[in-house]
Amino acid sequence: MNTLLVVDDEKSVRYSFTSMFEDEYRILTAGDGSEALDIFEKEADNIDVVFLDVRMPGLGGIDVLKKMKEKRPSVPVVIMTAFSDSDTAIEAMKEGAFDYLVKPFYDDRLKDVIEKAIASSRLQHEAYLYNDSKSYPAKAETLVGKSRAIVDVCKLIGQAAVTDVPVLISGESGTGKELVARAIYNYSGRKGRTFLAVNCAALPEGVMESELFGCEKGAFTGAEQRRIGRFEQCDGGVIFLDEIGDMSLSAQSKLLRVLQDSGFERLGSNRTIKTNVRIIAASNRNLYDEVSAGRFREDLFHRLNVFPINIPPLRERKEDIPALTEYFITRTERHTGRHIKGIASGALELLMSYGWPGNVRELENVIRRAAVVVKSDIIGANDINLGPAPHREDLQELARAVHLIWDRVTAGKNSSDIFYSVISSAEKILIEKALSGAKGNKARAASMLGITRVTLRKKMQEYNIPSE
Repeated sequence: MNTLLVVDDEKSVRYSFTSMFEDEYRILTAGDGSEALDIFEKEADNIDVVFLDVRMPGLGGIDVLKKMKEKRPSVPVVIMTAFSDSDTAIEAMKEGAFDYLVKPFYDDRLKDVIEKAIASSRLQHEAYLYNDSKSYPAKAETLVGKSRAIVDVCKLIGQAAVTDVPVLISGESGTGKELVARAIYNYSGRKGRTFLAVNCAALPEGVMESELFGCEKGAFTGAEQRRIGRFEQCDGGVIFLDEIGDMSLSAQSKLLRVLQDSGFERLGSNRTIKTNVRIIAASNRNLYDEVSAGRFREDLFHRLNVFPINIPPLRERKEDIPALTEYFITRTERHTGRHIKGIASGALELLMSYGWPGNVRELENVIRRAAVVVKSDIIGANDINLGPAPHREDLQELARAVHLIWDRVTAGKNSSDIFYSVISSAEKILIEKALSGAKGNKARAASMLGITRVTLRKKMQEYNIPSE
């Protein structure tokens, strides 16, 4: 019979484990960290899984986790907490925790974790990933939320931080890709060295290569002096390449060389420069589709996609909205000097019912504005200014576009032409509606559509949509 050690200062938690699983497993329980370590000292070789609370009187859960890992590194330890925060989740996974559960958790979820942990224990899988001699900072960038999705992201950050492999972060605009990149950096051994963020979508194709790799004087018209590129500046640190899907094929070739050989040449030079840089890339595009379309190198994609992290959109984790709202109110207080006690239930209902095309970034901007215009110390529904919700006439216009294409189908048009026409008609209508809803603000319209401003400008030119 497999043995579980349950460590929690709440009797109800210990009782729940015993009542649910005593017929299937041998259950050992401890009410604090010291008692848990005493039991572990005697039973270490017999214990298959440890369930460990983070916050307990005396010795804390993370400290207990470290001591257990020192004695038996392969034991799966599942961290439990009722107070989810990103730092704890990341720290726990960095220290080698097998999983991280936010209370309350359901029986089927618990059973699934137990079975996976026992399988891991049976195979003597090494769950810890870091060197005890390294010293890591206790605080990193703040990721707010307690949804399963954001907890999973925090786990991956903790695992990625103690390696040096490339990371590819995917997610819609405004989900917090740079925040995740900075969290990986802040928990890594490169903390304190250079961190450079480069927005590839904001760099024109003719400038991108010299910006990233540098150039010699006279390498091209306008190169009046030698320029040191970002990779050279970042030697020993971390470079974050945001919107890497917008990188030119020529720059992609040079980036592949850096990943393969840790070397590159400045434009106009034949001398190879070696660099020790960790690359974290991000994209709001589907890079699988970009590879299929020939716009992104397949070999580069596989080099970057060693450790993928996907950040779900806010609409898929709406349970995080109350915590995010509270966090943004607190941050806004520091910037404005105004004390805001909270948000009215009606206002919060508006936030919970909205689709958030701009994701967390849009929520932050909505709260900032509300904190400025609110007349009292409570944000009300009238203080919330959200983007336009889909209207029936929008759907009707799309339906009319589809009917128009159907008429062309029945007229015997080529199928590829028909497909392009369907996409084009629908896309043009959506872009026009987004621009209208954003009152001509291209940045906001692009955010609503989940594309970059560069892509929006290209689409506007393609469909002859006026810029004003």
